[in-house]
Amino acid sequence: MPMSDGLTPPGGPLPEPEANLGYLFRLAFQQFRGALEKELEAFALSSQEYGLLSLFETRPELSTSELARVLQVTRQTMHTAVLGLERAGLVSRRSMNSRVVLVGPTERGRERLDAATERVRALEHKALAGLSGDEERVIRKWLAAVATLERTA
Repeated sequence: MPMSDGLTPPGGPLPEPEANLGYLFRLAFQQFRGALEKELEAFALSSQEYGLLSLFETRPELSTSELARVLQVTRQTMHTAVLGLERAGLVSRRSMNSRVVLVGPTERGRERLDAATERVRALEHKALAGLSGDEERVIRKWLAAVATLERTA
């Protein structure tokens, strides 16, 4: 199955590989994000909420400011997202001091993240179908380099 199957709108023309790189990035992102949002509907999560919860795979707690910085959103946007996840019982907050509030997943949040991650990995696998392990490593390394392009320039 070609890498684009399932990620390209039915009947929509495939973009030419020689197209502008920014255009290809945008198309790929839009298609993948749309498919991701569809997969996450079953867990009542948006891709932003999933991204936020997934940060806790490596750290048990983070401040709202740290979350906002990592996800590249404003503190106000992050505060709103945290409140929504807290209402859903997926995260809890605790004051570290008068200025810093730490956020961490609840048991329910970890369970939801684990279940959603299975679906996300399946979607990633579908997007990478047809590539060898070496090709996948090259793509991952390249994407990581592109993601840090501005910081290294």
